[in-house]
Amino acid sequence: MSPTIPASVRDEVVKLLYADADSLDWERVPAQRKTTQYNRWVDDQRIGGLLARFIPNPHLWIKEVPLKEYARALENMGRFANFTAMHYSPPAEFIGPVFGSGWSYMPGSLADKPPHCLATDSSTPRYLCWGPPNQFKDLLWAALTAGVKEQGRPGIALSVRSEAEIDATEKRRNQAIGDRCGIEVRYAIRPLRRRP
Repeated sequence: MSPTIPASVRDEVVKLLYADADSLDWERVPAQRKTTQYNRWVDDQRIGGLLARFIPNPHLWIKEVPLKEYARALENMGRFANFTAMHYSPPAEFIGPVFGSGWSYMPGSLADKPPHCLATDSSTPRYLCWGPPNQFKDLLWAALTAGVKEQGRPGIALSVRSEAEIDATEKRRNQAIGDRCGIEVRYAIRPLRRRP
């Protein structure tokens, strides 16, 4: 039987980890600094010390469970979504501005891996997915495979936090690939904001 962490302990630890991750802007931390931070968390008695009472490898658990879920939590998805103080705008807010005012989010269609939903122009549903530009290949494949099932042209929103993060050459290349595949590729500026 594998050891388990009581839910109250898990939740307490995840809240501490996510508070730190929010303050560090975790999604932008370079890999080498992430390794250093994992070690700090393991050495912290409130985190690694507490986890060590229940599991043999706190470092692995921190990396593979809550921090692997952190990007989903920022999208308001997954079991730890309520533990982060920061989040991105939901699709109901960015679909119209990004894909055109005629398109709107279809309630109840939100899902993940990658984050996606259906949008409608009141007559045709279409699959839309989103994520950072460095995940373009995965998003493209998701849009290609899901697009087979839906009537409308699939779309990808490459999420950045500001205009300054949009590489013009990469943008043209990604849009050309999308056009070739019959997929609309747009950029969505989605800064992180505090949870109400």
